Amino acid sequence: MTTNEMFKYDMMIEYGIATADELNLARNLMDGEWNEVLDRVCYIRKGYRTFEQFLEAEMEDEEL
Repeated sequence: MTTNEMFKYDMMIEYGIATADELNLARNLMDGEWNEVLDRVCYIRKGYRTFEQFLEAEMEDEEL
């Protein structure tokens, strides 16, 4: 896992998108890199294609 992937993993847990157990299960069930797994979980849980899109939306909401 790269530094960027670790950051994404930790932030997804912090924002309540998924638990560590859920992310690890998704990784074990899916084939691919962590970035792909994390983005797919974010899409399933929040409807955003990437975690970066989720963060952008969160930043916009905080500005309002």
